[in-house]
Amino acid sequence: MATDHVKQAAPYPGLLRLLDGVEGFLAAIERRVAALSMLVIMLGITLTIITRVVWLPLPSTGEIAVVAMAPLTFVGGAFCSYMHRHITIDAVDVFGPPNVQRVIRFLSSLAMAGFAGMYCWLTLSFLEYVWSSGERLIDLGTPVWVPVSCIVLGSFLMLVHAVLDMVRIALGLPRTEAGS
Repeated sequence: MATDHVKQAAPYPGLLRLLDGVEGFLAAIERRVAALSMLVIMLGITLTIITRVVWLPLPSTGEIAVVAMAPLTFVGGAFCSYMHRHITIDAVDVFGPPNVQRVIRFLSSLAMAGFAGMYCWLTLSFLEYVWSSGERLIDLGTPVWVPVSCIVLGSFLMLVHAVLDMVRIALGLPRTEAGS
């Protein structure tokens, strides 16, 4: 099936393999980060519940769960953008000629790139602030730069996926197989 995918991109088979390889590599990491984050959230909440029920003199591990929500949300969001499961105009796949669908998909990816780029840029200045201030969360003293860096990373990865999708659309290359 992968060979059919490459054959569809007759003038650019090497470029398609490169794009598929880069996005596939990033997506594999994003999927693992999201899954690990979910596991950390569940363990953090479970440990907090056990601590409270048994009256153990331990600090709340709910902070760990809250911090793990940042990579789950933003790096997981980047994975959703790779899978083409992000917010978009789904009706475009049903209505309109293929050229109109292509333009709308390009505009959708352009809007996503604009949003992700702006969000990344804005949170980067926030990351610089929390890094320099040394600000920490209350319960366990987790540095605030940890979750904020996940927001910057996730936004950047969304930007990468949107730009690579725009390249695919502009060159007439098929979408990633994961998004098909």
